[in-house]
Amino acid sequence: MYHYHQIYGYNPYSTYYSVQQNSFLERNHGGKSQRVFRAILDAIKSEAAAIDFYTRLIRLAPNAQHQNDIRHALEDEKIHLKQFTELYINLTGQQPVYNVEKTTFHSYEEGLKIAYKDELEAYEEYRNSYLLTQDPLIRDVFFKAFTDEIEHAIRFGFLILKPH
Repeated sequence: MYHYHQIYGYNPYSTYYSVQQNSFLERNHGGKSQRVFRAILDAIKSEAAAIDFYTRLIRLAPNAQHQNDIRHALEDEKIHLKQFTELYINLTGQQPVYNVEKTTFHSYEEGLKIAYKDELEAYEEYRNSYLLTQDPLIRDVFFKAFTDEIEHAIRFGFLILKPH
């Protein structure tokens, strides 16, 4: 039995999904596809900003428990960034172009409150983006992200209430 990579030396179907996906989005969602692309790019920017923010916040954490909870969110955000970036590249054929916005905070407590608020906003944004399309691959990435974001909000809420 021959496999396509033995015959062609490459996978002739490797671009099939992205080409078909773009056609599917344009055909079935019209202008919504641009909203989906924009939502994915906004998610990439949000995740990159969260990674920068949590990397700085974790250095101020007063104890191991706080560090572990922030690290948990940080690692999830790295996964989300990777998934959203791969999704964007597969759908558009281009690398995302963006600047990382720095979150300003003056104390650990202020940082926790900002993180809590940001996570709730990300949850709402990703939930709304999830509803923009019926494509299961796009929806899965947004679903995973919005369920993680609400978990992060809960963790940050506990850290705010927990004495250091």
